[in-house]
Amino acid sequence: MHDLKLRIADIVSRHLVTRGVPEADIDILSLFKRPEKESFGDLSLPCFPFARYLKLAPPAIATELAPLLNQVPGVSQVDVVGGYLNVHVDKFALFRAMWERYQASPEAFFHRDTLRDRTMTVEFSSPNIAKPFSIGHLRSTVIGNFLQNLMKSSGARVIAINHLGDWGTQFGKLIVAFNRWGDESALAAGAVDHLLELYVRFHDEAETSPELEDEARNAFRKLEAGNQTETALWDHFRQLSLDEFNRVYDRLNVSFDHYLGEAFYRDQLDGVLDRLTKTGLLTESQNAMVVNLDDHDMPPCLIQKSDGASLYATRDIAAAIYRHETFHFDQSLYIVGAEQSLHFRQFFKVLELAGYEWATGMEHIPFGLYRFKDGKMSTRKGKVVFLEDVLNEAVSRVMAIMEAKNPDLNDAQRQEVAEILGTSAIIFNDLKNDRVKDIQFDWDEVLNLEGDSGPYIAYSYVRCRGILDKAAGIPDELPDQVSEVVPGEVLLIQKLNQFEDVLDLCVRHRKSHFLAQYLLELTRTFHGFYHHCRVVGDNMDTSAFRKALVRLTAATLKAGTGLMGMGLPERM
Repeated sequence: MHDLKLRIADIVSRHLVTRGVPEADIDILSLFKRPEKESFGDLSLPCFPFARYLKLAPPAIATELAPLLNQVPGVSQVDVVGGYLNVHVDKFALFRAMWERYQASPEAFFHRDTLRDRTMTVEFSSPNIAKPFSIGHLRSTVIGNFLQNLMKSSGARVIAINHLGDWGTQFGKLIVAFNRWGDESALAAGAVDHLLELYVRFHDEAETSPELEDEARNAFRKLEAGNQTETALWDHFRQLSLDEFNRVYDRLNVSFDHYLGEAFYRDQLDGVLDRLTKTGLLTESQNAMVVNLDDHDMPPCLIQKSDGASLYATRDIAAAIYRHETFHFDQSLYIVGAEQSLHFRQFFKVLELAGYEWATGMEHIPFGLYRFKDGKMSTRKGKVVFLEDVLNEAVSRVMAIMEAKNPDLNDAQRQEVAEILGTSAIIFNDLKNDRVKDIQFDWDEVLNLEGDSGPYIAYSYVRCRGILDKAAGIPDELPDQVSEVVPGEVLLIQKLNQFEDVLDLCVRHRKSHFLAQYLLELTRTFHGFYHHCRVVGDNMDTSAFRKALVRLTAATLKAGTGLMGMGLPERM
């Protein structure tokens, strides 16, 4: 399709130049659209941009250009619809081109080079150490993982960073709590659960004993100063937390290149203060140090507290400088909830004002929250939904469904499939939503085998694999031609051909729901094909053609869900 676009663009461009349109003002490739309906064609070219040059109405321009496109190899029909040229492509020729490219290199078929030579850092997940991995961390984790996979598949060099919340006054609170009420045996039995209990108890006790807050601040100052006792406790808490996080990441098919938490940058904070002082940005306000952002319609950015302690902004500025000096990124993405939007606007602006030109390549990717009947989750009060509990519940529910519907599988097989389906269902339920919107968690929707769910896509993939098993005796080579391409085949070819455009949309908007909706549409289109187009049992040429269609459908479902971090079972 890309080659066809190039041929059409060349023909139209040369014609427009002969008609007096300045060559510099012609960019046909950027004008192509996908028709609103598959029945309208495969490509649509609006002619409105040329009306002012040619002094003609767009429909007249379209009528003038249509005969030129009818001569392009691979074009079967051109319709003039208002000011648009709707191009219908020879579906068998289109699929042959796709199939030959896939056969030549199945792995490379789903990779592009649109971001070649670009380096990107992607910061995501970023849980706080010494606290359980809650479902509140899921959005950043799966959205970030999708974006890193997407950018890699588009040719970018991607550095995935987990910016752990492993520094700040909360660790002073935890140290005080552990010294007062900690239990080594409880820590050994369930480290992070025990640390959460201590954290919650600290806040309960502090309501009647406010001096605990001063004690915690003092403990954090000692930690910042490198005191051996506080540092040893902090390091122990950090490692115990990482062990738990990595177990969850493995289940979600998530990996990172670097675990560089806030603590990593603590010896770089003085450099931040020096830079902001030398550029004249740092001023004192109520004994604290701030950067005034009144001219940019933002409140001051707090850089250092009155007691000398650092803040999120200080550490984020240090981290950004380190990352650019180390990785030389072109773009730096931060996958963090929408409630932190002001923070990112502030610290991006501070970097820009401090003279770091590369700060214009930094981007906050916000997202909404999970919603439950009892409102937002709060770790401080102990009201938290553990992510691993949600994953286990999903797997358990899938197991129950499979025991009723798949008695042929043994327990080990059911457990393996249930793990894949359950975790993938949770991932897809998140990524199918526009990330900026809140999500109302609903188990019936998450695990619906016939609705807009991960299991629904998995079921279609397994059906593809079943067809291919039955069609093992049919040749893998496409015939030179088939007698007719019927509607079910046409729609499936059109849908398969849209995959790259959908990925471009995801890259441009940094959103996954375009791909999720595409995979659901591909699944529905495949079901229509399955019910109307028999693969095994028809004449050999038609069967070989349809077998190739099924194989590319299965590969596309696997590639698309793989970008999302989902797994697909080979049988259910």
